[in-house]
Amino acid sequence: MEEMTIKFYWLIIGAFSSLIVGVVSFIIRNAISKNATKETVDAKTDLLEKDIQHLTKELASCENKFTVLHKRISDLRDSSKEIYVSKELFHQTIKQLNEKLDTILKFVER
Repeated sequence: MEEMTIKFYWLIIGAFSSLIVGVVSFIIRNAISKNATKETVDAKTDLLEKDIQHLTKELASCENKFTVLHKRISDLRDSSKEIYVSKELFHQTIKQLNEKLDTILKFVER
């Protein structure tokens, strides 16, 4: 009976070892199949270089648009300086218009 138990344990140990070897070999095969080859690395490098070139062109385009917008804003500021009237000047102009209106009304009332 003891011999049978020992053989059974050896059978279980062998099966378990075989299972472990199978799992480890599966993991190793999977890792090797996913391993980067020179061709895949070169292909991915080419894709990354194309992405970098595309992003560089987009960045240059954005910088050009920013420059154009900055110029437009500067032009608007320059043109608005001509339109801008100070608060004091505005009040003074209204006061003068009121005085002229009062003068006109005095002549009309007479």
